[in-house]
Amino acid sequence: MKFQPPKGTRDFLPKEMAKRREIFEKVRKVFESYGYGEVCTPSFEDFELLSKKSGKDIEKEIYVFEDKGGRKIGLRFDLTVPICRIIASDSSLQKPIKFYYITNNWRYDQPGKGRWREFWQAGIELIGSSKPEADAEILAIVSDSFKAAGIKNFYFRINSRKIVEKMIKETGIPENKKSDVFRAIDKLEKIGESGVKKELETYKIQKKLVDKLLQLIKSGKAEIGELKEIKTLAEKMGVENIKIDFSIVRGIDYYTGFVFETFIEGREDLGSIAAGGRYDTLVGLYGGQNLPATGFGIGLDRLIEAVEDKKNYCPVDVYVAVVSEDVKSKSIEIVQKLRRNSIRVDMDIMGRNLTKQLEYANSLGIPYVLIVGKKEVESKLFKLKDMKNKTEKDLRLEEIIKELK
Repeated sequence: MKFQPPKGTRDFLPKEMAKRREIFEKVRKVFESYGYGEVCTPSFEDFELLSKKSGKDIEKEIYVFEDKGGRKIGLRFDLTVPICRIIASDSSLQKPIKFYYITNNWRYDQPGKGRWREFWQAGIELIGSSKPEADAEILAIVSDSFKAAGIKNFYFRINSRKIVEKMIKETGIPENKKSDVFRAIDKLEKIGESGVKKELETYKIQKKLVDKLLQLIKSGKAEIGELKEIKTLAEKMGVENIKIDFSIVRGIDYYTGFVFETFIEGREDLGSIAAGGRYDTLVGLYGGQNLPATGFGIGLDRLIEAVEDKKNYCPVDVYVAVVSEDVKSKSIEIVQKLRRNSIRVDMDIMGRNLTKQLEYANSLGIPYVLIVGKKEVESKLFKLKDMKNKTEKDLRLEEIIKELK
């Protein structure tokens, strides 16, 4: 029987991992440049904690199990919930609280393009400030992260749920239908106007009220003072291509104001790559005092898919070719000295002859081969072959270290 990774998961081999790690580190560098500190939380939490913000129906969408102690546990689907748990339980944390994470999460979704059951997210939580500067900073961090990863053409669509709440009120849609309306509008791009109308009909909302609401959303006419200020501040921070779009509402109920989504030009098929907004009541839901909060998550799997591969992957900088058994001990000594000088090195451990070792190094695209034979050991001059340019030099080990570094 041949085993495969579980549905919705993947294996990452060294070449792909090198690309992923490089992007993770670039994003991490941006996050830390804004003064954020990294956090890591348990992979699983009490189901009651996970369901508090999303309702018991979340059980259908996440991995839930009973542990050996009979406790109901769920795999985390983001880090916003665990971070709110941390903050709610520790009132001594200095405000603003600036946390970031780069980690894997799990959802029991139907796998599709850019959608996995195990997925990676990078995110920011900025807690303690209600100022528009905080929301503008969030957009600036996303913008800088995309640029650092090598994405040049992208745009933001921003909105405020408060604006749409006013529209809902203006149309006469009952207050108790508000959450249903937000969830339906969030699907506008996927299912179109007719799909939204059909969904809202199932919630027993009058057709004329739905038509009026959709007309208001499409008109682009509303009081946008809060959004205008966030947009202006973000532009001062170097953020470009910000569009105000009243159809962006984010379907999750905990959002309380400013929301946004980010798209890559020409790769809209991947969906929104980064999204988030303001959630001023969520910390209070977990037993702490209500604290103003804003943040975002970047779907790293989608971001990585959009980044072009420009580098040829190679696991090492130099391969040490051992000519014969009697120089093996000296070869190991040389290899370890190179490694201790931060040079990535591999050597023969298969007992191959010199020709086979050179063929092996060439097949992996290793740029240099250092040949260690009896003659080289006695003269202390070692042959360094440049495999790309087909040239070679006889150098002392110290000179080789300097050249490779």
